[in-house]
Amino acid sequence: GILKFDWERFYEKKGDAGYKGNADKMRTTILHWLECTAEWSMVLDVPSWAANPLRTKITGLKSFEDCLDATKFNNEFFLDNRLGATKFLNVLQGSNWEESQHWYDAVKDYEFEGWAMGGTNMRNMYIALKRLIIMRDEGKLEGRDWIHFLGTSRLDWAAMLTIIQRQLRKHANPNISVSFDCASPFIATANGMTYTAPVHTANRFGYIMEAAPDN
Repeated sequence: GILKFDWERFYEKKGDAGYKGNADKMRTTILHWLECTAEWSMVLDVPSWAANPLRTKITGLKSFEDCLDATKFNNEFFLDNRLGATKFLNVLQGSNWEESQHWYDAVKDYEFEGWAMGGTNMRNMYIALKRLIIMRDEGKLEGRDWIHFLGTSRLDWAAMLTIIQRQLRKHANPNISVSFDCASPFIATANGMTYTAPVHTANRFGYIMEAAPDN
């Protein structure tokens, strides 16, 4: 999953010598599609795992800082060119607490309408709670009415996020919603699988996926 993008000219701007505009054209296409399609959207973040060797050959991204800098560039492009037809979620990334805090400090002041939790923020409940407390104390949940947890498909997290939503509405922002998503249903369909009965035991708390009864 690598966006077909002019990575060599990622940072060029109108007015630069030799400006081609291919990267800006892609950003504009994505931005306009989001604004014409959705009430809520995510910014065009470049997650920190994009700097692994398999992707570096194509993107040129070599480090966590490269991904953060690219995300900030895209954030600023969206802010400068948005029409206001959709509300945006500011995406938080990072593979551990130190990275996630550094990322948060770098993007927290962008004027978007909500948040999306990526990286360790959506895998580690301790870090997720710590992040939310910091956001509350810094006033970053006021006027931000949506928090989305990326790729979080576990049943125990569904229960915990429900509790979090109730508490945030009670103590921080009465209009806030907490949501999550997963790719499993789409992957299952592509592979001829289907969910059957859930299992709730001390050893397993989740869904069972089996081959579909037809072809």
